[in-house]
Amino acid sequence: MTRKTAGSYELAVEYADSGLSWPEFLDGRPEQPLPAGQVPFLPADRSRAAVYSFGYTHSVVNGAKVEKGRLDFYYKGTGDLLRTDGDRLTSPVPLTSGGIEVEYCAAYCVNKQGEPVYLGFTLANDFSDAGLRHARRNLANLSKLQPTIVAAEAVLEELPPTSAVSASISRDGRVVWQRDGALGRREMLYSPRVLERLLLHRRGLFEAGTVVYLLLGSCISSHKDGAELRDGDVIAMRDTYSGLSLTTPFAC
Repeated sequence: MTRKTAGSYELAVEYADSGLSWPEFLDGRPEQPLPAGQVPFLPADRSRAAVYSFGYTHSVVNGAKVEKGRLDFYYKGTGDLLRTDGDRLTSPVPLTSGGIEVEYCAAYCVNKQGEPVYLGFTLANDFSDAGLRHARRNLANLSKLQPTIVAAEAVLEELPPTSAVSASISRDGRVVWQRDGALGRREMLYSPRVLERLLLHRRGLFEAGTVVYLLLGSCISSHKDGAELRDGDVIAMRDTYSGLSLTTPFAC
């Protein structure tokens, strides 16, 4: 059975500085549940959290094979753009065409020595202005400066080898788009540790106590299917391995 937590920022910092594994750290420690609807490990000062994403990391997206070597990278924003299950999804600027992607998001906390410590992973919706990204490749990085939705719990272990995931968009109570896919280490063209080294092993880039949320790439994309989001739509995502899910109302 997977061990999940809605852990606080204070828990993340204490764990990162402990040098222990999660089983050792949690042994004999009483549960400290948080109120529902909070992003795991998110600091009260949300500027102390940062969100990044990699793309073209999975061998199959929407059932089509992806060629290795197209890896890309984006900055998503500070922790102020993080949302969780049940929160409303809105864009801070007018959209060209909004798109959703089903991903795992790995969380890290930088310890006192300036080293990133892996905390766990959660299910995420990498939302972006996909229309802008494809119409104006020179502005692709701007397209990713959009809210990221993550589940309200994190799994305190490595990514599974594989897990079935699903996504849908419902409109007026009727499903108008649906896709199944697979996330996990065996589904990836690049291992999570490779992606981690590319970003996090850069001395001086992150201050001690920073929480980094790293989106590891999608296996399902609404934009690739030409699915358009409309005001009032409800987005649903589910991960079989962890049991984590997301339900997100969309508003223009």
